[in-house]
Amino acid sequence: MYNFDIRNITSITDFRNNIKKYIKEISVQKIPIILTQHGKSAAVILDVEKYQEMQDQIDFMRKVTLGLKDFREGQTVPADDVFDEIDRILGQSRNK
Repeated sequence: MYNFDIRNITSITDFRNNIKKYIKEISVQKIPIILTQHGKSAAVILDVEKYQEMQDQIDFMRKVTLGLKDFREGQTVPADDVFDEIDRILGQSRNK
């Protein structure tokens, strides 16, 4: 994922005062910036593309987890049955 670099940590006040600079930096470097408030981490500013990439990864892992759960619980269908059903559906749509 990301290794946070201490150079990418800034205060909310500095971010607010230099927002254009930071937005440009994020869009060019694609590295998140950690914002602090009263010396403690408060938020992370992240490039939109990287954010979407992370959301896609989370969604994929959620689906894998659900699939593994279904498998453990015996809630699966043999692949041949699935392919037969697909062929049946496709055959019906061709006949229309």
